[in-house]
Amino acid sequence: MKTGLSATIRSLLIVGTTLSVVLGLLFLLFRILQPFLFVFLAAFILSVFLNPLFIYLHQRLRLPKTISATLAIFVSILVVSIPLLIIATLLISEMSNVLAFIQANVGARNELTQAVYGYLNQWGISTQNFEVEVNKYVITTLGFVSASLTAILSQTFGLILNGLLTLLVTFYFLIHKEAIIHYVSNVNLLSQADTERLTSRATEVMTATIRGNFIVIAIQAVLGGVGFAIFGLSSPVLLGALYGLASLIPLVGITLVWLPAALYLILSGNLISGIGLALWAIVSNLLMDNVVSPKIVAGETRLHPLFILFGVLGGVQLFGLFGIILGPTIIALSFIVLEMYRQLLHEQGHISRTSNRLRR
Repeated sequence: MKTGLSATIRSLLIVGTTLSVVLGLLFLLFRILQPFLFVFLAAFILSVFLNPLFIYLHQRLRLPKTISATLAIFVSILVVSIPLLIIATLLISEMSNVLAFIQANVGARNELTQAVYGYLNQWGISTQNFEVEVNKYVITTLGFVSASLTAILSQTFGLILNGLLTLLVTFYFLIHKEAIIHYVSNVNLLSQADTERLTSRATEVMTATIRGNFIVIAIQAVLGGVGFAIFGLSSPVLLGALYGLASLIPLVGITLVWLPAALYLILSGNLISGIGLALWAIVSNLLMDNVVSPKIVAGETRLHPLFILFGVLGGVQLFGLFGIILGPTIIALSFIVLEMYRQLLHEQGHISRTSNRLRR
């Protein structure tokens, strides 16, 4: 009895010690890799998006894995950088127009200033010190912008380093994809088929979400730019680009762009143009949110638009910008896990019924 008890205690001590060592090593591994979690996350998403091109180069063109991965990454850099350079050139041109407008109108008693003063006087607000307060606000804002730009420039080296590390990790994710999936399937409790099913579904949802969001941003940017041009606002390319990027922010994103623009038109005396721009933005956004976006994103991911909405909202709060992709992906994977659990219960019930029949 004592021998059996001592053997049990010894086994528990061995298991406890082993578990403590494993958990301790995993904790240390997490702390070591924690500063680079953003890099691994970005590399994983990028590798999922580049995998079809990598497969085409490797399997169809018979190129080696290393060359296929290098070409896939190089093509992705070109596809992203060339449009960005074109857009940046247009934005710089538009920004020069905006700065010229600000220099010509700030501090001058133009129609917009008179209109603002008129509205303030109607509400009983004194305008005697209004310009002084505005100048203080402008100086404070410029100081904040200057400090922000300085901080961004000081972090440029870190951003470049993280970008290079992301490309490097993406390279290894692409060439070692099968080995990674095989290893994960061996260390988890799922079968090879279930692991491949989860991986396939994650890839499908992430690719569809990325592609869908790019299409939505492009359409929103075009709609916004056309609207700003029609209703007489200067710098429609700049405003359209901001409009498209703001569409990534759920619920209130584009409102942050079109509402100030519409108020500017109204206060400038262009009441019809201001109302027209507001109606253009509201109607086009309703069509995008309720007709176009669900068909583009929800249709490809095979998720209900409501789950897409809450997935994006919750994902952004938890993961930041990557939550736009990870939120819907996690929801889709959760449904697959629940379906696997349902099938497991069904199989166990079938086995139990078969066993009872054999006993009879």
